[in-house]
Amino acid sequence: MRRCLLALALLSTAPPAAAASAEDAPSPVRRELGGHRFMISHLVEDPFSVTSFGVHLAIGAGEALGPALDLTTFPPTVLRDARWYGYVTVVNQFDLTARIVENLSLHAALLTGVRQGGGEGAALVVGSAVQMSGLLGVKGSLALGDSLRLSLTGQGIYGPHMNLLILQGLLDAYQAGSFAAADLFQDRNATSLAATAAAAWGPAPWLGVEANAGYLYTKSEDISGSTKTGLAGAGSVELDALPLVSWLPFGTAVSYRRTGSLGEGGLASSEEWSWAVHYTGRPDLVLGVEADRIQGRLETSQSTRQTIGWLNFRYYW
Repeated sequence: MRRCLLALALLSTAPPAAAASAEDAPSPVRRELGGHRFMISHLVEDPFSVTSFGVHLAIGAGEALGPALDLTTFPPTVLRDARWYGYVTVVNQFDLTARIVENLSLHAALLTGVRQGGGEGAALVVGSAVQMSGLLGVKGSLALGDSLRLSLTGQGIYGPHMNLLILQGLLDAYQAGSFAAADLFQDRNATSLAATAAAAWGPAPWLGVEANAGYLYTKSEDISGSTKTGLAGAGSVELDALPLVSWLPFGTAVSYRRTGSLGEGGLASSEEWSWAVHYTGRPDLVLGVEADRIQGRLETSQSTRQTIGWLNFRYYW
């Protein structure tokens, strides 16, 4: 009888012990500081060492500044005036991050994008562009207390870029006195390298702040063999309603990124603003939408302004 009572006592105490060990185990999410669980933005690099899978889908519309045309002549006559031409763009990104050790993670991604001019004359001036790139990166991070984390990230992007520039090809062929279909295409492989320092601060469960500073280098592997360098700075402020209102599991973030040239012939300057709303009810999931407003230049050096809407999904384990 005493043995039966002892066995029942051990069984009754086993579940609480298991629950206590589960509570003591560290969270696999590892993106929380000061009680604030950080969201994501493609404009800002976070400093966290995590394991996750993400999908980012975007569609947008923009305008590029180009010369006005007289389409009644062949080739079209380029007028002195300038006008804005519309275009649409679609972007997809799939990424995987793996935490190797406590403060070190590896990152891989596949990026694809398509741009197509739309409207009268836009297909001639803006043309079409297709790109596919692969990304590899490594991140080292360091926690300073419970509310601050720093990191240093290095990454490289490589892939083919193809531009169909109808107007420029026709003008070049007309001046040369001969025409070949290859004159309409601008093919190149582009290599981009970036080193980024990032910081995240969680002063309160409902508030998070991130900041970036980085160096950018690109090289076009074509006849020109041109290289360009620049600096980038970015930051974001996040507000999560869930710690304040238990029945409202949503957060919002405002992000900004600016890219500037280093010296003459460097990267074209650009400014990007984004506003995002994300679901914050699950620690292992980020799901939300993000709207971007971008001003800068296309790879054809045309001034551009565009608005892009993103659907962001990321799962952590």
